[in-house]
Amino acid sequence: MKKTIALAACALLAPTLVSAEVSSPRQIADRPSAHCQAPRWAPDAQQIAFDVYNPKADTRETWIARFSADLRKQGEDEVTTGRSAASAMLGGKKPPVVELTWAPDMKLLSKPYVFSSRGPKKNFDLFADGSWLTNNPGNDGQPAWSQDGRFIAYASQRRDSGDIYVIDLAGDTEKPLQATTFQGSTEFRPRWSPTKSYLLFTRARPEKGQDIGLVIDVTRPADTTKMITAWTGDEIRPSWSPDGRRVAFYSNKGNKSDKVFDLWVIDISGENATKLADDIVVDDHDGPQWMPDGQTVLYVKRDFKRNNPVMWVRTDGSARGRLNTGTQLNSDLSLMARGEQMLLAFKALGQTGSSNKTWERLYVVTFTAADLTAE
Repeated sequence: MKKTIALAACALLAPTLVSAEVSSPRQIADRPSAHCQAPRWAPDAQQIAFDVYNPKADTRETWIARFSADLRKQGEDEVTTGRSAASAMLGGKKPPVVELTWAPDMKLLSKPYVFSSRGPKKNFDLFADGSWLTNNPGNDGQPAWSQDGRFIAYASQRRDSGDIYVIDLAGDTEKPLQATTFQGSTEFRPRWSPTKSYLLFTRARPEKGQDIGLVIDVTRPADTTKMITAWTGDEIRPSWSPDGRRVAFYSNKGNKSDKVFDLWVIDISGENATKLADDIVVDDHDGPQWMPDGQTVLYVKRDFKRNNPVMWVRTDGSARGRLNTGTQLNSDLSLMARGEQMLLAFKALGQTGSSNKTWERLYVVTFTAADLTAE
C-alpha cells in the first residue's frame, strides 16, 4: 500500500496559538474512594454514561447521569442486567457492567444501549434490552453500534487470538458475521464510520505492534479489508472525522520511548499521514475528539507543569491552542455538539489548584467553535 508520511512543518513550527473561552467546569460525577471514568454522551445530549471503578473493592459499575437542557443534573441510575442468576454465580456480588455504548437512535430500544457483563457461561457477553445478545465460551466486549442501527460490532475471544464479529440486526442475530480473519493476531476496538457502514479496528501482532485496519463491507470482509497503517510501533485509539474520510489516532512512531505517543491524522486510503501534536495523553476509553467542522481535533497534552491541559489543533496546522477547563490532570474526552454549543465531558483530578488528587471525577465545560478562531 502506498503510504505518504508528511511531518507537516507548518503544523509543528509556530502556528497561531489561541486560548479559547470556556465555561467554568461543572462537576457531574464523583465517588468517595472510587474513580469516575470514561464519560460517553448519549445522542440526545441529555445523558452521559460513565464508569465507576473502586480499586479497594475491585468493583466496576456503569452509571447514567441525566441532565436538563441547561445541563443541570437531574439524577443518576445504575446500569444492571436486572438478573439475580448472574449475581448468584458470583457469590452474591453484582456482576460488573462495562463498555456501554449508546444506540444511534434513542428510540431504538426501551433502554437504548448495549454493554458487556457476566453472561450465562460466566464469561463476558453482550446484553441489551433485557436479553443476552451473545452466549459464547470466550469473552465478548467493546460493542459498537453502526449509525444506521443495523449492525453491532464487538471484539470476541471465542478463538484464542480474538477477532471482530458483527451482529446483523436485519438478519440472523444468532449467527454473527466474522469481520476480521487474520491469523496470529488480535483485533479489537471496532469503530463505525459516521457516514457509512465502514468499520475501523485495531490489530495487534506479537513483536510487530498495533496497526489500524478498515473493513469496507462487513458482509464481505475477505474482499474489502485493508490496513490503513502498517508502521513500526503502535497506532492506537482511531477516531473518525465527521465526513468519514479521515482518521485521527495516536502513534509512538519514531519515538525513543514506546510510551510516548503523538497525535496523527490520516486519510482512510492510508495516505497523507500528518503529525499534529507531540507527546499526548492516551485516553483510556476513546481517542482524539473531532469538532463538527472536521478541521479541528481535541486532545490532551502530556505536560505535568500545566496539569495535562486540553488542547485543540487545526488539521492543516494553521492554528492550535488550549481549552482553559479550570481542571487538572485531564483525560478521557467526550465531545457532543448541541447546535452551535460544544459540550465537552472529561475526567480530571479536581479543579485547578486542588490538593485532592486521589480520585478521578467527571466534569463538563461548554464553548463554541467561534471561541477557537484566531482574531
